[in-house]
Amino acid sequence: MKIVIVTDIFGLCESVDNLINHLSQRMINPVVIEPYQGTRYNFINEQDAYEAFIEQCGHDKYLSLVSDSLSIEKPELIIGFSAGASAVWRASNLENLGCKGAMCFYPTQIRNHLDIKPKIPLNVIFPRTEKAFDVLDISNKISSYKNVNTEITPFQHGFMNKCSTGYNLSGEIYGLKFIEMNMLT
Repeated sequence: MKIVIVTDIFGLCESVDNLINHLSQRMINPVVIEPYQGTRYNFINEQDAYEAFIEQCGHDKYLSLVSDSLSIEKPELIIGFSAGASAVWRASNLENLGCKGAMCFYPTQIRNHLDIKPKIPLNVIFPRTEKAFDVLDISNKISSYKNVNTEITPFQHGFMNKCSTGYNLSGEIYGLKFIEMNMLT
């Protein structure tokens, strides 16, 4: 199975390495799309990561990078996190994506793109709360769309990334199991 991982604002980091290792145990060698052209940063905190993301890439440029990469890679499954998940959401209505589905973990920018109607099966996994919007409200809106399933977890934004203040080991385990279950369907 060809899988593409679209990272959050931290780009290449230990949590991405862990996900790659987890998938490689299942004989999957995923392609990683990240905003920093292969450069690894050790950001001090999320604010530094966000500032670097906006300065070096930004949401629209990341969407373009993701869209171009998906058209080349032709993955069967896409897994996105935060800013990456938001880019996946925005790319999900492209013609000829040719993908079996996508998983979008805590896509904060989704609130600004509710006009998107995904053309591929898409699971949106929300944190318990978001500062910028009412999770239940957005979940209810998009779960009525064709091809969209939503889930609200008991975890905080960033629950799968050790660099995030919202990281939670139980959340990471939950996310890995969710990915495995959805790889099998």
